[in-house]
Amino acid sequence: MDGSNNTWKQRLVVPGLIAVSLIIAILLSFSGPVEQLKLNVKDQLFEIRGPLAIQDTSVVIVSISQQADQEIPYKYPWPTDLHAKLIRNLNQAGAKAIGFDVLFDKRDNYDLAHDTTFAEALQEYKNVVLGASVQSTGQSRGQGSSSVSISLVRPNRVLQKASPHPPGLVRAYRDADASIRKYILGLEYNNQQLYSMGLELLKLYRNIDSTGISQRTELLEFGPYEIPKYTEHLMTMNYFGGRGTFPTYSYETVIDDSTVVLASEDSTFQMNTFSDPSFGLKHTDAFKDKIVLVGATMPELHDLHSTPFAQQGTMPGVEMHANAIQTILSGKYIQHVSPWLNLAILIGLIAVVVWLTRRFAGLWGFVIYAGLSLAVIGLVLFEFLQFRFVMDLVAMLMALTVGYITTQSYQYVVEQREKKRIRGLFSSYVSPAVVEEMVEEGKEPQLGGDEVYITAFFSDIQSFSTFSEQLPADTLVGLINEYLSAMTNILTEHGGTLDKYIGDAIVAFFGAPVPQKDHAYKACVVSQLMQNRLSELRDKWRSEGEKWPEIVHHMRNRIGINTGVMVTGNMGSESRFNYTMMGDNVNLAARCESGAKQFGVYTMVTADTKKEAEQYGDRCVFRYLDRIVVKGKTEPVDVYEIMGLRDELSDRQFACKQKFEQAIEAYQQRKWEYAIQLFKESKELEYFQPNDDSFIHTNPSIVYIDRCEVMKENPPPEDWNGVNVMMTK
Repeated sequence: MDGSNNTWKQRLVVPGLIAVSLIIAILLSFSGPVEQLKLNVKDQLFEIRGPLAIQDTSVVIVSISQQADQEIPYKYPWPTDLHAKLIRNLNQAGAKAIGFDVLFDKRDNYDLAHDTTFAEALQEYKNVVLGASVQSTGQSRGQGSSSVSISLVRPNRVLQKASPHPPGLVRAYRDADASIRKYILGLEYNNQQLYSMGLELLKLYRNIDSTGISQRTELLEFGPYEIPKYTEHLMTMNYFGGRGTFPTYSYETVIDDSTVVLASEDSTFQMNTFSDPSFGLKHTDAFKDKIVLVGATMPELHDLHSTPFAQQGTMPGVEMHANAIQTILSGKYIQHVSPWLNLAILIGLIAVVVWLTRRFAGLWGFVIYAGLSLAVIGLVLFEFLQFRFVMDLVAMLMALTVGYITTQSYQYVVEQREKKRIRGLFSSYVSPAVVEEMVEEGKEPQLGGDEVYITAFFSDIQSFSTFSEQLPADTLVGLINEYLSAMTNILTEHGGTLDKYIGDAIVAFFGAPVPQKDHAYKACVVSQLMQNRLSELRDKWRSEGEKWPEIVHHMRNRIGINTGVMVTGNMGSESRFNYTMMGDNVNLAARCESGAKQFGVYTMVTADTKKEAEQYGDRCVFRYLDRIVVKGKTEPVDVYEIMGLRDELSDRQFACKQKFEQAIEAYQQRKWEYAIQLFKESKELEYFQPNDDSFIHTNPSIVYIDRCEVMKENPPPEDWNGVNVMMTK
């Protein structure tokens, strides 16, 4: 049941990470700073693309400029009869549609008759669209409340009555940063449909009537044009360049004929920039079959705005109408990803980065995240530059980033939890350094056991039953705790793994759960460090006087070590288990510990351990003891005593080793008398001499003297190979 639950939990991890990442990404996407970043990134797309060629554009601008204000002998707002003059001249030059990005809601400041002249021109040529705007004003209602009033600013009654066409909206739509990126297509006011200046001019330009206009969810069908909508009333403008992209003529140059005297002219000298037969605009194709926009470009009229190509607020409003009209005429619309498609893209990106980040952790995970981010940037640039398709780059990168960070955070939490679990599982067995190595490298054995090549280590106190008889229980516990603490500290400090305590016995191993190349060498060194530490404890207990009986003053432990293939792992029941080892080689190590007693030595190891240890160091001095067959086995094993650490052994001990090995050679050659002689010489050099007070009863030389005496009386068979079969464990 638990396994099934874990499987379902694992299956839910990726969907859960995707869902959490998506929610975070969406919430961040709607925050103020991110919205601003999105706008800036879209502007950068236009900057990267650069201006578009418009050599054959049908849009021309007549600018109400500073130069015109200086040349015309009136201060702006100028007499409206000048606008009548402008209309006549433009029509003489072949203009097809004229739009005023100007609000004429007030009557003429100079003479009301000027409005009549202006109105007559509107009626005569019937190709002029005047400007209108929807404005909202806040009104206080007292007691802290307020209301918003919506009003339509139209041309004054004289002009409105004379104009054969509805006014065009000139109101600008500003994004959160006050820049203009979208164009108002139209609005409803008092159940009346109002279109923008650009659309009203297109109606004139292409003779579009109301039957050719229809609204669809995503498109505005406007005569021959299908205009994609950003929202119900907005279109995204495709800016073709910065200020001055469209052909622009200053206002005074278009009205300058023989009837107008500008400030730079007098009665004797006139330029007539419009009507002169040689260079006048009337005699060129500057306005022929064009849409002419008339609007302010001088800063004093406060009609300058920020756009993707004019971030510092330098583009006149009239040029934004020009860009909108050019967008529709050219069909080069800016398309946007629909919200549902954008959501699908975000989910897909998050799913990919979550799956890959879980599969490839660490540096490779970051490389994949960075690669995906670069791919997304490349895709967004390609789509915009080739197809004018705007994808939400910021949201896409944010989805990748949030997905990556969320997954990494989850992985970190899981990793920390796993590290905590491993620490809890193994801290009782191995040193903190080994635990941390396991945690960092993730080298935990699989549940159920692994076959590994390691070194088993057994330790037991000599004659422990006598301690139990002579010490009260609480005193015995204190003594054993002190002893086990000292021995275990040495074990774990040198990379050993504590398997278990069995009364006074220590069962341990080296080389697992974290692999160690020098596991046999470490085990041998640890055995001697333990013997040294026990010697220090004996001195301490002696110094405590009568607190301890004599047997404690002479406490000794025996250690058995074997190296080979064993099984390690978490073994036990589902509810209670232990990290342990098992196998024949484990049993052989235990037999070495118990067999050491027969030789009167305190550390006995197998030939495999000696051979493995000597590959990594020579601190330990080994002495060959015997070739034995342990109880329950048939294969003989060479065993050795570790006499001590090389830098601590005396010359006497080295001489003993040399003499003993000579005696062994004579023994193996059946030279019993000579062997006995040599063993007697080595006996005198032995470090451990029989002494009832110190509870030492024999040593290897004595054992072999007795054995040679027996062999001399009862020679072994001809095929004897020096094997000694041990009859006890």
